[in-house]
Amino acid sequence: MASHPGELIYHRLPVALQNAVVAWRGRQIYRLRFGPDYPPVARFLEESEAYTLEELRAYQNERLRIVIEHAWDTVPFYRDVMESRKLRPSDIRTAADLHKLPLLTKEDVRTQCDRLISRDYPKKTLRQVWTSATTNSPLPVYWDRAVDVMNHACYMRARRWAGVPFGVPFASMHGGPAVPITQKTPPFWRYNPKWNQVFFSTLHISDANLVHYIAELRRFDAEAFETYPSCAYVVAKFLESRGEYLPLKALILTGEPLFAYEREVIEQRFRAKIYDAYGQAERVTFSSECDRHAGQHLAAEYGITEFLDEDGTPVADGEPGLIVGTGLHNMAMPLIRYVVGDVGVPGSETCECGRSHRLMTELTSRVGDLLVTPDGRMLPSRMISWAVRAIDNVLLWRVTQECPEEILIEIVRDRPLEQWEIDAARDYLARRLGPEVHAEIVRVDDLPRTSRGKFRHAISKVPLVWGTPNRSADNPDF
Repeated sequence: MASHPGELIYHRLPVALQNAVVAWRGRQIYRLRFGPDYPPVARFLEESEAYTLEELRAYQNERLRIVIEHAWDTVPFYRDVMESRKLRPSDIRTAADLHKLPLLTKEDVRTQCDRLISRDYPKKTLRQVWTSATTNSPLPVYWDRAVDVMNHACYMRARRWAGVPFGVPFASMHGGPAVPITQKTPPFWRYNPKWNQVFFSTLHISDANLVHYIAELRRFDAEAFETYPSCAYVVAKFLESRGEYLPLKALILTGEPLFAYEREVIEQRFRAKIYDAYGQAERVTFSSECDRHAGQHLAAEYGITEFLDEDGTPVADGEPGLIVGTGLHNMAMPLIRYVVGDVGVPGSETCECGRSHRLMTELTSRVGDLLVTPDGRMLPSRMISWAVRAIDNVLLWRVTQECPEEILIEIVRDRPLEQWEIDAARDYLARRLGPEVHAEIVRVDDLPRTSRGKFRHAISKVPLVWGTPNRSADNPDF
């Protein structure tokens, strides 16, 4: 997608004026996010933390009936789907009835977008956002005000659980356009004073620039750091290489699966706990960690989350399944049984914190991050991380799979690879993938991020067993 004209103008401004624009935008977003409809939703989310499992399910089912009735009455796509299956709203009264409806794919949303929008909501009144699709075409999604408020309230609840309420100084490193890509010297950050926030660029990270990043984090005296796991890991490894620490109160990580080895290094160098969170532009499911760090609590108030196998059957607790979400608040564009494109593991135990919200104990991988073996096994890319551990001082790595019989692992580090390191990694991979899979392991100077500043550990073009395509390397944004 081409750059927005306003972004191009912004990039031509001097730094002082860019900061003024960011400050103005921060005030604008504050008024939008913390408007008069926000406090009652925030209070509800605080109260519902004490709900029993039965009370949470009752709330979900009540909201689901409202969504189904509304979809039947005003959304052409769902009217047709339900009539084709001889269904009426009375046939779908609880989450247990959702299986009567088909799964909604990204391709469905791309091709049926206008027919998924409620006739009660003029498109010009809605907020349009873009997410990735399984083709090169961007996937449009429309939000109404209610889902925007609920999403923000869940995000602020995640911050509250992390001990980072609004107003404390915090740093962000995401994929926004705060710093022009053409900029070669610091500052690689901009300020949002209304939120007491400093934005760092994800697109200027290098050994030379990280010295300036660390200095600004210390000067700003940030209490929390919100970013992608891969970004936090790179900063933590840089601190480790210098024998330094940068104490914080918390790290809030989103946007990518978090690997165990990343968590270990990040928490050690920042001397703080990670609060992992998960959401998506389609606004169908949301989850975040509490202070017990036993997994992510699925926000039952936000949506209904299913974990399904390749046959569409619910998986057992502790087993990985395709995440399917039904949003409970976006009445403008209801997404019912939407296949998110990620794989997660539902938990079997209640968290010691006392909250009844179901746990997702692991976000194993993105669908596009699964490796497919010649015999049809689908393995999460995090398995590659254990092979990479045979190699010292790895800053970044990526695995690319063009066909089941071959994978390419690219390693970023400050010195050449030794043959014994390559042999050790290959030996591990042969025991996991099988001896018929050849692994090419090479050192590279750098690995690019997506246009949103995220980092993908895996890119696979091999179709999955259940027919969902892996993300194409030609469409790396997600």
